[in-house]
Amino acid sequence: MAQKLKTQDLMEVFNKNLNEVNLKFDLNKEIISTLDKKLEQIENSSLKIEYEPLGTVILDNDKMFKEHRSELSNIFEKQISMMKVVSKKESKYQLYFYGALTILLFLCAAILSYGIDQYHEKKAAEKEVKFYSKEAFRRNEYLKENNLTEKYESWLEQKQSNQNSVN
Repeated sequence: MAQKLKTQDLMEVFNKNLNEVNLKFDLNKEIISTLDKKLEQIENSSLKIEYEPLGTVILDNDKMFKEHRSELSNIFEKQISMMKVVSKKESKYQLYFYGALTILLFLCAAILSYGIDQYHEKKAAEKEVKFYSKEAFRRNEYLKENNLTEKYESWLEQKQSNQNSVN
């Protein structure tokens, strides 16, 4: 199949330049006629393109690429299967991580709750100790003022001796 080469633009530019040269220089008629003949030959020339060798090149490339495509598809399938295995492992590890994190959270909350409870119990015990120490001080003062200290000590010794004999 032959295609005609379009040279109209090229010819117009060439003719324009040729007219300018002709005005500037006095060229003889033989050169101009020879150039005109060459221009006509260029306008009438055609370009022939053969597609048959291109078809064989395409077939050769297709055979070569089929081999590479099958190799690449095998590699792709292997990578996909490996990624699935790794993904399952990672999801299992992620589950373990979040499970351990949840257990640690509950453990921390329990320890914090126990610590707060112990703090409040300590404060309550301190208040109770202060109260009983003040009470004991007041009773001791009362006993001293009323000279009942000796009676109290004898009563206390009697109580302790009764408890020792029972045990």
